[in-house]
Amino acid sequence: MSDCIWHGGGHQPEHGVQAICELITDLLPRLGFNPATDVQVLCPMTRGVVGTRNLNTVLQQLINPPSPSKVEINRGGNLLREGDRIIQLTNDYNREVFNGDLGIILTIDTVEQEVTVQYGERTVVYDYADLNEIALAWSISIHKSQGSEYPVIVLLIYMQHYMMLTRNLFYTGITRAKKLAIVVGAKKAISLAVRSTDDQRRYTRLQQRLLHPGLHW
Repeated sequence: MSDCIWHGGGHQPEHGVQAICELITDLLPRLGFNPATDVQVLCPMTRGVVGTRNLNTVLQQLINPPSPSKVEINRGGNLLREGDRIIQLTNDYNREVFNGDLGIILTIDTVEQEVTVQYGERTVVYDYADLNEIALAWSISIHKSQGSEYPVIVLLIYMQHYMMLTRNLFYTGITRAKKLAIVVGAKKAISLAVRSTDDQRRYTRLQQRLLHPGLHW
């Protein structure tokens, strides 16, 4: 069972980004969670202010900022740094890593042009030419999170996501949390998601539980 709270975040996506920054730098560490290892930020889409691309840029700077001790590379506009969380985007049977697997960049060798990633107890080496197989994963889409669980999830929901806001997607997002789910977003968007009848109704009292903080599941 996990706790679920609504953290607000205002009506504008920019306010949601600021709310996430406050969670990462203040509230979650005070609750005993390490943002680098315990927290996964989820959202419905990749584009926009509250899409995974922008959020990854913001979160990378907060959680794994540049350091003289960390090697980083920029490939096609995508900045990767030692210590970054990444996600495998395709099934790679040769390396035995698969779509949705999460790992941590251990080393970046600029001489050999190789990146070593830790997946659980095993390491995988990528040539620079194969780096299109991975992407930053401080924030990932709800779709990509299916089948996985995390100690804490932070879920962003705004009207900019309205075309994808369904009860099933929302349910999938918040149930990824093992200990704590935090919803950041506009009440209107949350209400739209939980009232959607496009998907199977798995949780009849979801709206009431999510619009009030501190409830146990």
